[in-house]
Amino acid sequence: MSKADASTPDRRGPFFAPELVKAAVFDIGGVFLYPNYSDVQALLVELGVARTTFANHDDPISYRRAHHAGVAALAAASDLQRTDGVPEHTEQFWLTYDRAYAQALGVDDHLIDQVRVAIRTEWAWPHLENIEAFHRLARAGLPVAIVSNNDGSAVQQMADHGVCQVGAGPLPTVPVIVDSGVLGVSKPNPRIMAPALDALGVAPEHVVYVGDTVHADVLGATNAGMQAVQLDPFDHHADYGHPRVRDLAELARQLGF
Repeated sequence: MSKADASTPDRRGPFFAPELVKAAVFDIGGVFLYPNYSDVQALLVELGVARTTFANHDDPISYRRAHHAGVAALAAASDLQRTDGVPEHTEQFWLTYDRAYAQALGVDDHLIDQVRVAIRTEWAWPHLENIEAFHRLARAGLPVAIVSNNDGSAVQQMADHGVCQVGAGPLPTVPVIVDSGVLGVSKPNPRIMAPALDALGVAPEHVVYVGDTVHADVLGATNAGMQAVQLDPFDHHADYGHPRVRDLAELARQLGF
C-alpha cells in the first residue's frame, strides 16, 4: 500500500497501513504461546505414526506448522464467521482444529480421537523469537497491549513466559492485558478491544491488532475499526487477501523498528 493509499484506508475490510500505526495490540495463542508439543510427540511414537514429508516428529517446527494448519481449518469453517463471538468453548469448534492439527502430523483418522487428548495440553510452549521482537517494539517506544480470548490466566501467562506485565517490573510494561475470561466478551466482538483502545488512548485506525486467526483476530480487529495483521508463517491463508506476516520480526521491520 502506498503512502497516498494509506492516508485513506478502506475501512470496509481488513487493512494494514504501517505509516498510520501509533500502537499495537497482540493476541497470545499462536503469537507468543503454542500448545505443548512434547505430549503429542510422545504419543505419536507410542502409536507408531509414521513421519511424513511435512512432519518430522523430532522437529518442534512440525508442531508449530500443525497448529497453523488447525487455525486454517477454523478459517474455512464458515459457520464460525460471527460478529458476536465464536463458540470456542464447544467441542465442535476444537474438533475442527484438532483434526487438522493431527492430520498435519500424518495421523490417520482412526487415531485422531486418541491424539486429541494430547493436543489439548496447556498452551505453554513459548515462541521465543516472537517474544524477542515484541520486546524490541515495546522498548523502542511503540505503545503495546494484549487482548486474548483466554480462560482468565492471560496476565499470569504473560508474566510466567517473560512477555510483559501491567505496571512496573523487569518485563516490558503494557497498560492493560484484556482476557475474555475476565471481561466476559470474546473476539470477534469488537467490545473486547475497547479496554485496550481506551488504555492506549489511540484511535482504532491507528492501532494494528496482531493475531493468528481469521475468525477471531482479523475479523475482531476489523469489527473494531482497527488495522489487522495475521501471523501466517506457513502461508496457509495466501488466498484470503488480508494483511499477513510470517512473524513479529517481519512486522517490526514493516513498522520501521
